[in-house]
Amino acid sequence: MKILGSAKPVFIYLIKVMWGFIACLIFLACFLFLGVEGYAQEKDPASHLLEMKSAQDSLTRQNPAEKIYVQLDKSIYTPGDTLWFKAYLFNAPTLNLSAKSGIMYVSIVTDSNVMVKKQRLPVEKGLSWGNISLKDIPAGTYTLIAYTQWLQNFSQDCFFRKQFTVADDTGSNWLANYTCSSVMADNKEQAHVKLLLSDIYKANVVGKPVQLSVLKGRRQLYRQTIQTDEKGLIDITFKLPAKPGDIRIVAGDGAGNHVNIPLNFNRPQDADVQFMPEGGELIAGLPAHVGFKAIGLDGKGIKVSGAVLDHEKQVVANFESEHLGMGNFNLPVVNTGENYTAKVTLPGGAIREFTLPDVKKEGIVLNVINPPNEDSVKVLLSATDKIARSGESYFLIGKAREIICYGAMVDFKNGTSISQKIDKKLFPSGITHFLLLDKNSNALNERLIFIDRHDNLHLNINADKMAYHLRDSIALHVDAKDALGNPLAGNFSMAVIDDLQVHQDSLNNESIVTRMLLTSELKGFVEQPNYYLIANNSQAKAALDNLLLTQGWVSYNWSDGKDNPGYAAETEAAVKGRVINVFNKPVKQTKVQLFSKSPIVVTDTLTDKDGRFAFRNLPLADTPAYFIKTAKNFNVDITMDDAQPPVLLASAGTMPFPWYVSNDSTLLNSLKNNRKRQNLADNLPVDTKTLKEVKITAKKIVKGSQNLNGAGNADLVFNEGDMVKAGKKNLLQFLEEHVPNLRWGTLTKKYNLRFALQDKSLDEVKAISQFVIVPPLVNIPWYLIDNKPMKLIVDGIPFGSIFKVMSFDEPNGNDIKNYLESNTAEDIKGIEINSSSMYSGDYFNRYIYPEWKQSLNPAQIAFVEITTRSGRGPGISHTPGAYLYKPLALSVPARFYRPRYLPNTANKHNPDLRSTIHWEPNVTTGADGKATISFYTADKPSTYTYILEGTNMDGSVGYNYGKIKVTGNTNP
Repeated sequence: MKILGSAKPVFIYLIKVMWGFIACLIFLACFLFLGVEGYAQEKDPASHLLEMKSAQDSLTRQNPAEKIYVQLDKSIYTPGDTLWFKAYLFNAPTLNLSAKSGIMYVSIVTDSNVMVKKQRLPVEKGLSWGNISLKDIPAGTYTLIAYTQWLQNFSQDCFFRKQFTVADDTGSNWLANYTCSSVMADNKEQAHVKLLLSDIYKANVVGKPVQLSVLKGRRQLYRQTIQTDEKGLIDITFKLPAKPGDIRIVAGDGAGNHVNIPLNFNRPQDADVQFMPEGGELIAGLPAHVGFKAIGLDGKGIKVSGAVLDHEKQVVANFESEHLGMGNFNLPVVNTGENYTAKVTLPGGAIREFTLPDVKKEGIVLNVINPPNEDSVKVLLSATDKIARSGESYFLIGKAREIICYGAMVDFKNGTSISQKIDKKLFPSGITHFLLLDKNSNALNERLIFIDRHDNLHLNINADKMAYHLRDSIALHVDAKDALGNPLAGNFSMAVIDDLQVHQDSLNNESIVTRMLLTSELKGFVEQPNYYLIANNSQAKAALDNLLLTQGWVSYNWSDGKDNPGYAAETEAAVKGRVINVFNKPVKQTKVQLFSKSPIVVTDTLTDKDGRFAFRNLPLADTPAYFIKTAKNFNVDITMDDAQPPVLLASAGTMPFPWYVSNDSTLLNSLKNNRKRQNLADNLPVDTKTLKEVKITAKKIVKGSQNLNGAGNADLVFNEGDMVKAGKKNLLQFLEEHVPNLRWGTLTKKYNLRFALQDKSLDEVKAISQFVIVPPLVNIPWYLIDNKPMKLIVDGIPFGSIFKVMSFDEPNGNDIKNYLESNTAEDIKGIEINSSSMYSGDYFNRYIYPEWKQSLNPAQIAFVEITTRSGRGPGISHTPGAYLYKPLALSVPARFYRPRYLPNTANKHNPDLRSTIHWEPNVTTGADGKATISFYTADKPSTYTYILEGTNMDGSVGYNYGKIKVTGNTNP
């Protein structure tokens, strides 16, 4: 390639994150290459580039995003466990600990996006830690999500997400292994499954009749009773649906033994192979570098190989995947009007064809060569003749962490190709984003690369012994240094787990280093994130470049034109609000009082010129409830500074197989130990096999309820105590968490049922038909409970009676959703669900118009009675000049239990069955870089894994892990 003098560096913005400062060097257009005669007079492009940089940097400075990393003590838990965590809140551009937010939220969400736990945490100098009890959480896969109110101004992709599992041996009495495949028979695709069943002690279930059901979602595909053979095997065949996702086998013997097995069909036709040209597009007349990624139905990478064919079926390139289904290849000069097809050989030998992206007639190709062991990257730009002759100028930008670190004007006046070397020292460690922009700042090409400045922290950990006895004291000595070997002060967290009970997947587990420098900048699921940065070899570096060729990226950029944040940063835990009049104008210098019963608080303040008030330094409370009132209660209202919480979505990662299918022996050990811990807590012998607990609870009563069956007589009852525990959750969140069979569905053509639910009389329907020409929709959305549409009754008043619209299609599920989301549990005394015929009859007779009753019956409708504090029906309005405010309590972390053992006491205590051997959220090294962490071993010989990670609080992060050997001897 011809190297031409057509790249003019307008500025170089050097970021150097070291010892707590950022050195920014801006060099104006003082470097002009030979052969650029007269260009110095063209100031407009350079001015535009400088203005772009100035505007971008100003936005980033004024409104910096935050990045969060949360270390968990482990990723798999058992019932009754406690999840321990440490949260680090960073300033996204610098990776210094953030001082912007003083409050952080940590939520736990199910795989169906239902929030089951939420905590509000104080953040001090960017650090916070805590614990969450998992006692009331059933077995399943969950996602821990951490965010701040300030981060809601950015994409939810910027929230921290971490998937974890709660495993329970009560959910399955059997273990299962299976193989599955698909075959064609009579032009129909059949699934062939071989299933091996065994008990919890891995003894095969031999010669027993087993009831089998195959389900896809709620639909049954197969049902049969089959006897296991002499090896415990079952062989079944059933018709496979077109989309084989979400298929599972439920097997049981009628004696209480059962297992629920998700099936994973990775068929060739379900594989997806995507081809992504470097820089964005295939351009006619120019060579191309193309990345590709192949994944199966489960979202994980698969090994493929193949060839690229032109329209004449001639091979123009061959390719083979490297790490996790990713790879790259080069195409020779791309022909105009060419259509390329890839013939791909999939696992198992099946061959499928995939189309490459269309070829564009005109354009520019951007290639970035990033040799790992060299100190510069090489940027290559190639243009078609027409573009080169146009004389247009372009901007080449290098961004890292939303800061423009490099910028140059380029043109093709001297030819169709440009080559430019750029020093890696201009960029911080992590992902750098190269873009080519036109004169209007539209992105034409983009490419991600990873730059490693080798400036992560060096964390050395030394144990005081080579091996330890049972119940022995361990001391781990931490020595933290910077990249130059100098000792440093920092803040870290350490987890120590028992490898016999918790399986450590070091490649799939994300560390603070991979999160901050890599995955936080990438969209979607990244398989084995630690592989790319821990494995220090050429294969890992090549795999990392393939990942960045094929993975989308996350923007932490503040949107242009967005002057004011929609969500203010919460700097403190204070009660804040505003007093307004009936015209929505502020009421200034008015007295506002705050009362609290527990703890007892009586205080007051005055509103400022904007009508705002704030109560600070209030004592901590488990369930805070504040009654706030104004001295003037006529024609005034109080609004609280509570931002609308985000609708949280679970992790995009793949779903792990249940422990009883994967036969994870480490988790099986943990489940057995968990059962022993429960027996000890119940004063039972350690090895007792207990039956599932049956809880008998007192009948719940909802005070002031209009329940036609009598207060508390319903299929499900939630009283005032339940509402108080729910705090700031809206009603929809509460119902989704507590009503097992609530779901979003549709109402079909049964218009009589629709009108009955909408509380429309026959006369109303006739009136609407005279004015509305459009016929009713065939289907409208609605909420269902036990597959029955829900009719909402609030304080004895049907929801539809106050929602009168000249439409056949409203109210509908969207209106119910909006109503439930706009009201919180703090406004409610109780909720009663009447879905069975036992409780729905009286509601049917009272609330269904006679004209609809003849074609309906009580068993078709689920009636939901909501009792509000105001008792005024669906409005749920506040008393003028007063507000009952129930904020989510600040969580106070508990102390991790640390047993202390004296010599010769090994057999005088209950068994030590810990799976998390030690958790230390606040490891602080002094100026000498030193710290010591001490704890005791447990009762069984094993190997422990320790993980230490954290920050120097000034832009650098570090991670290290190691092993501790525990022998079978007792501490003397």
